[in-house]
Amino acid sequence: MAFNHLTTFLIIILLSVNLFDESFGEKGQKTVGNWLEITSPDDPMVIEVGKFAIQEHNKDSNSTLKFQEVIKGDTQIVGGMNWRLTIAVEDNGSLKNCEAFVYEQFLENVRKLISFKIIQ
Repeated sequence: MAFNHLTTFLIIILLSVNLFDESFGEKGQKTVGNWLEITSPDDPMVIEVGKFAIQEHNKDSNSTLKFQEVIKGDTQIVGGMNWRLTIAVEDNGSLKNCEAFVYEQFLENVRKLISFKIIQ
């Protein structure tokens, strides 16, 4: 008899953990912790983060890159939002692509450039 109660209890615990640990978006995609593709790279918020990345890189490296557009990107929800963006920039008349990683925490109004590199 004790075995049946223990088994039932463990099954309930496992189901509860599974239900409350997962956060699902559209079509059953897990959103917390997974990277999700940005479907509208021309969205004003995406552009704002892209421009921020270029501005911070220019300030940190004494560069003069000019923002052109966000080509593509992904977001990840973790104790805030991670942005992984591919951005087109102009560098002294030539077009280049770069990859920027930005962390943003909305509640504390924090936005930080984590990494930046030219990929072309």
